[in-house]
Amino acid sequence: MAAVRSVNDMKEALSSDCEVIFLMEGDILSLIHCVEETKKQNKHIFIHLDLMKGLAKDKEGVKYLAHMVKLDGIVTTKKSLIPIIKKMGLISVLQLFMIDTQALESGIASIKSIQPDAVEMMPALMPRVIKDVTSRVDVPLILGGLIKTPAEAEEAIASGGVGLSVGCKKLWLNNLGWSNEHSL
Repeated sequence: MAAVRSVNDMKEALSSDCEVIFLMEGDILSLIHCVEETKKQNKHIFIHLDLMKGLAKDKEGVKYLAHMVKLDGIVTTKKSLIPIIKKMGLISVLQLFMIDTQALESGIASIKSIQPDAVEMMPALMPRVIKDVTSRVDVPLILGGLIKTPAEAEEAIASGGVGLSVGCKKLWLNNLGWSNEHSL
């Protein structure tokens, strides 16, 4: 998954091997164009709602995205939005930052209680923690953050993730020989 940090990088992400775009920057005006261009390439697009400008981070904002923008899913840290995202027919991705034991335990409890469609766990360079999370929850785990090399990407996936959300452009162009078994 290409984690696109700037709308200016969309063209490069769309020409990459990545089948999924996580748009992490933008605004209400650029969003529709990004979604249209992504759909033309037969790719999937998720937006990180918390980082979008000009959109309410509430039920009405999610409704607008589902009905007017027609993207595939939403990434958010806001647990309260996950049921709304799912109700609107979008794929929900809860982003969690595993910074300490308390965040780990709280994150696992949140996953079990709100049942997002997937979880993006950050940072991805924690094989032991990734294995712990995947053994305790039955939700696809997308790994993101700090991955810079193919070896780090391979280690993260081998630890139990179904996919990677990477901002490192050189990894967008290298599918690392993975098959569709790693897709969301």
